[in-house]
Amino acid sequence: MEARKFDEENEGRKGVDGSGAQKDNEEVLKKIIASHPLYEVLIESHINCLKVGLSGGGELDATSAAWNKLVDSKSKATSGSNTSELDHFMEAYCMALRKLKEAIEEPTKETNAFIRATYLQLKELNELSDP
Repeated sequence: MEARKFDEENEGRKGVDGSGAQKDNEEVLKKIIASHPLYEVLIESHINCLKVGLSGGGELDATSAAWNKLVDSKSKATSGSNTSELDHFMEAYCMALRKLKEAIEEPTKETNAFIRATYLQLKELNELSDP
C-alpha cells in the first residue's frame, strides 16, 4: 500500500529525467521496506538459511526466535483489512525462508545420523577385532 501510494504520487515525475526519478523511487522503497516491522525477522531468517547452508548442519534456534517475533507481530497487528501488500509480502517471504531453512536442514540431519551410525558400527567392529 505504501509503495503503491508512493508510485501514484510520483507518477508525474516520469518524463525526461526518468532514471533519476527511478533511483529516488528505489531509495524510498528501500527505506519503506527497511522500516517495516518484519524486516528484522526477514533478515534473521535469511541469515539463518545461509548459516545452515554454509555450516553443514549446525542446529540453530535463531529462526525459532524470528518466527516467534513474526507471530507476535501478527497478533499485535490490526484487522486484516488494514494490512498492506508489503505486510503480506514480508510475511510470505519470512515463511518461505523458514521452510527453506527446514528443507536445507533435513538432508543434513539425515546425513549426520548416517555418519554417526556408520561410526558406531566401525567402532564396534574395531572392538570385536581387538582382543
